Formats: sequence, structure tokens, C-alpha cells
Amino acid sequence: MKHLQTLFIFSLLLTTSVAYAQALPKDILTQLPKSYEVMSSLGGELNDDNLTDYLVVTHIKNEEAIFKKTGVSSPRPLYIFIQNQNKTFSIAKKNDDVVFAIDQGGQCDPFEDGMDGLVIKNKFFTVQNSVACGEHWNDFVTFKYDVKLKDWIFHKHTFQSFNFADLTNSNDEFAENKLHITKANPKKVVTFEAYQPH
Repeated sequence: MKHLQTLFIFSLLLTTSVAYAQALPKDILTQLPKSYEVMSSLGGELNDDNLTDYLVVTHIKNEEAIFKKTGVSSPRPLYIFIQNQNKTFSIAKKNDDVVFAIDQGGQCDPFEDGMDGLVIKNKFFTVQNSVACGEHWNDFVTFKYDVKLKDWIFHKHTFQSFNFADLTNSNDEFAENKLHITKANPKKVVTFEAYQPH
């Protein structure tokens, strides 16, 4: 039970804004590739101008049907849209790999099955890939806005996996709870666009 409580508290601490279906400005929608659609989005402060910016995850239209037919997964690009002073939006950065593909979660969709997907807090944002069927794991990567570089850089990667115990032989719900945290190396800056999952 302690592991569940720890995970719950950890999740609350991370969460300021979490991604749910929301209406996006038309200016953003018109800039997305026509063969893709919005999978998830979240508005919040992503840089230092006190304007609402957006994280937007897209996936190819009819993704699940195409994957079932071909067995080939497609990228799920994550865009950072920055609001300009004139209330328009510009694509600041894009990464095709930080949101896991449909087949990277085993039995489940690693972006839709588990946690919130996207979280924004104090110019930091976290991409939450996780599954809770078959294997149970969370794979979170956090980026922060660097004022000097005027870019988003890798801050921390957190991987947590759970193995269920035989409940007849243990009072603990999990036999094993592995937590591995990788923090950014200040001598080797990795930008959001250049980041590749481990």
C-alpha cells in the first residue's frame, strides 16, 4: 500500500495542469499536418512571456485501424506552440519520439492507458508514458525552459516499474517497485527537439 500512496503523492506534486480534451485555437489547428489529428493538448506557461502556450500531441488519422491492418506504428509528434504578442501561435519546437507509439506499451497504448499524458508546472512540462495492463510501468520525461538558451532542455527522466506479488503470501500489493531517475548532465545539454527516449 505504501507504494500506491507514494505514487499518488508523487502524481499530485507533479500536477498543476493536466491534459484533457480541450478546444484549441484555430490558428494552431491550421498549422498541423492534414493527415494528422490532435490526440491530446494542454495550455499553460511554457516560457517567460506570461502568455498561454500549448503542448499538442498529434497522431495519424485512423491510427488504431491502420496499425491493426499493417502492424506498423506511426510517430506521435509533440509540438510546442508559443503564443505571440498579437495572439497568434507559432510552432516553436517539435519532437516525434518523446510520446511513445501505439506499440511501445505491450498490451496497452502507452500514452492513453496510464497517467495524465501531459503536465505543465512553472515552465516545466512532463510527458507521461505509462501502462497499467500486463506490465505496469511509468516512463516520465521532464523538460524545462532555459531563459538564456530560449529553448526547452532535458531536465529529468523517471522510470518506475511494478511487479505484482502473490497476495496469498504477502501483505504488500507489490513484490517489487523499481524506481530509476536520470537527471540532466549540466555539461551536456540536450534540447527537447534532440531528445531521444532511453
